[in-house]
Amino acid sequence: MVSDSARLRRSRALRALAASGDAYWEHDLRSDALWFSSQFHEMLGFGPETAPTDTTTSRARIHPDDLPRYVADHEAAVAHMGRFTYEMRYLDAEGRWRWLRGRCRVLPDAAGVPAWITGVVSEVQAQKAQELERDEHRRRLEASVRERTASLEAALQLAESRRREAEHANQAKSRFLAHMSHEIRTPLNGVLGLTELALRAATSPEQQRFLTTAHESGQSLLQLINDVLDLSRIESGRVELRTRRFDPSQLVADAMRSVLPLARRRDLLTIFDWHGDTPWVEGDDGAIRQIVVNLLGNAIKFTEEGRIALETWLSAADSGRCRLMIRISDTGPGVPPERRAAIFEPFVQGDETLARAHAGAGLGLAIARRLADSMRGRLTLECPDSGGAVFTFEVELPVVEVPEAHRLPEPPPPGLVWLVYQRAPGGRWMSAQLQRLGWRTEVHYGLSVALDKARDAATALPDAVVITEQALQPDSDLAALRAAFPRACLHLLVRPDWNAPEIAEQVDRVRAAVMVAPPVPAQLRRLGVPPERTPAVVNERTAVREDAEVLLVEDNEVNQLLGREFLSALGLRVRLAIDGHEAVRACLERTPALVLMDLQMPRMDGLQATRRLRAMQQAGTWTGCPIVVLTAHVGPEDRQACYAAGADGLLTKPLVLDTLRETLARWIPMRSTKGSV
Repeated sequence: MVSDSARLRRSRALRALAASGDAYWEHDLRSDALWFSSQFHEMLGFGPETAPTDTTTSRARIHPDDLPRYVADHEAAVAHMGRFTYEMRYLDAEGRWRWLRGRCRVLPDAAGVPAWITGVVSEVQAQKAQELERDEHRRRLEASVRERTASLEAALQLAESRRREAEHANQAKSRFLAHMSHEIRTPLNGVLGLTELALRAATSPEQQRFLTTAHESGQSLLQLINDVLDLSRIESGRVELRTRRFDPSQLVADAMRSVLPLARRRDLLTIFDWHGDTPWVEGDDGAIRQIVVNLLGNAIKFTEEGRIALETWLSAADSGRCRLMIRISDTGPGVPPERRAAIFEPFVQGDETLARAHAGAGLGLAIARRLADSMRGRLTLECPDSGGAVFTFEVELPVVEVPEAHRLPEPPPPGLVWLVYQRAPGGRWMSAQLQRLGWRTEVHYGLSVALDKARDAATALPDAVVITEQALQPDSDLAALRAAFPRACLHLLVRPDWNAPEIAEQVDRVRAAVMVAPPVPAQLRRLGVPPERTPAVVNERTAVREDAEVLLVEDNEVNQLLGREFLSALGLRVRLAIDGHEAVRACLERTPALVLMDLQMPRMDGLQATRRLRAMQQAGTWTGCPIVVLTAHVGPEDRQACYAAGADGLLTKPLVLDTLRETLARWIPMRSTKGSV
C-alpha cells in the first residue's frame, strides 16, 4: 500500500509541475510505450486518442533536420544511464512546427537496467523566433561586414594601385622635367652666354639695346624654367628645409636689393621699414628669401606707377621664439574679388583675359604659398578699398645667439641725423625708422638746400648725414659737403647697381661711407660711427690669376665656344677635353689649376670622370686639383651626386660670367681689379 507520506510527496510533485506550466512525459524502454501529461496535449493540441503512444509515431513528428541529433543524444543517455537535453521542432496536431525544449533522465529498474526515461518539456516558440531573428540579423550583419570589408580591401587595393600609378607618374614627370630642363638649359646657356659676350663688345647704343632686350628675354625664360622645377619639387613633397642661423633684417634687405633695379626702371618709389628688435634666428633663410623676392617681383610687375613697400615686424613669441611678419604692399590694381580665392594656385593670375598687360606663368605666388606652408607659416592676401594688394607672410622662428663674428661694439648714443633726398616724399619712412631707434631727424630736399642751412651759423650741425645718390649730380662737390660738416659721419646711400666713378673717387677723398639701399637697422644704429674703410666702388670685382690653366671638359660645341670665351675674358688659359676619358688623360699629362667638368657626356660622363680622378688622387697616381661641375641638371639629388663623386663646387647652366668669376676665385689665387666689369 502506498503510504500517506508517499501520496503527499506525489501530490506536491504534481502541483509543482502544474504550476511550472511545463508538460512531462515518460517512455517505458521495455514496452516502448509513451505517456504524455495533459499539459502536453494542451500545448500541441492533441487529445488522449491522437497523441503519440510509441517512439516510432513520436519521432515521425520531429523535424528531419533535428531528428539525428535527438536520436544520438537519446541513445547516449540510455547507454550511460544519464541525462540529456534537447531542442527541436515538433509537428503539432494542426500540422505546424512548434519549437520545444526538454530535459530527460534515464532511470533503471531494480536490476539496474535502463527501464524508463522521464522528461519535462516546454514550448519555446516565441523565444526561438526571437533567437532565430537575432541569428538572422547577426548573419546579415556579418555578411554586410564581410561585403564591406571586401569592398574596403578592394578600395584599399585600388587606392594603393592608384598611389603607385601616381608615384610612377610623378617620377616620370620629374624625369621629364629634369630632362627638359637639361635640354632647354643647354642651348639657353649658349644664347645667354654669347649674348652677354656680344653685349660687352657692342659699341653702338642700338646694338646694346637689342642685345640687352635679348638677354632679358632669356633671363625671363630661365626664371620660368626655375619656377616650374621649384613647383614640381614642392608638389612632389621633395622640399627639404635647410636650417641655419641668419639675421632676418639682413635677409629681407638683400631680397629688396635684388629687385631694386627693376623697380627703378619702372620709376617706382621703394619703401623699406623694420619694426622691432633685430635678433638672429634659425630657419630656412633661402625659402624665406624666395618668398619675399616672389612677392616683391609680383608687386613690381603689377604696379604701373606709385610705390611698393616692404615692412617687417619682429616680436617675441613663446619658448624662446619670435614671430616674423613681412608685409609687401603696392599701389597696383589689386586682385578682383572673384580671383582672390584662386590666386595662390599654380598658373593663376589676377587677370586671365587675352588682353592682360602682364606676362608670366602665374607660379610665383603658388611657390611662395607652398614654401610658407612647409615652414608652418601663413601667407595671406588683402585688397583694401583704397586699392592695391597687400601680401602678408608670418612665421615663428627660434631665436639664437648672435655669432661672435657678427657682434659689434655698442655705438654711441644716437644724436641728430640729416637725410638729404632729391624730392618729397623721400625720407619720410627712413626718418620714422630712425626715430624709433632714438635718432632725431631732419629731412632736406636737395644738396644745395642742405649746404645752405649748414653754413648758417645758427644751425645745429648733425652727427651724421645720409645723402641719397639721386641728390648728387656728376658735378657735385663733395669737398664742399665735407667742409660744411667737418665732424659729421657722411654716408652715401646708393642703389645696388650704382656705378658713378667720378663720385666714387670723391667719396674716398672726403672719408665718406657708401651704404647700399635699403640700410638695415644695424647700419642705422651706427650712423654716428666713423667708417674704418670706405668701399666706394660698389661694382668692384675680383678676378682669378691670369696665368692659371683651366681644363674645360665639354662635348657641346656651343658650350665649348662659350666656355673658352668666358675663361679667356677672365685672363685664364684654356685646355679642352670633349669627354671623361680625355679629361682623365689630360689631367695625367699635366695637372691644371682647375677642372671645369660638364656632367652629361658620351663614353664617360662627368661623375664617372670625377670619381676616377679622385680615386687616382687617393692612390697617389695624380696630384689632384679642384673640380667644379658644370651642369644643366639642377635637382638636389644631382647636387648630392656631384659632391658625393668628389666635386669641389657646382655651377648650373646657363653660365653667367660674374658667377663663374666668383666661383673660380674660391679655388684659384686671386688678384683685385678695382672697377672692372
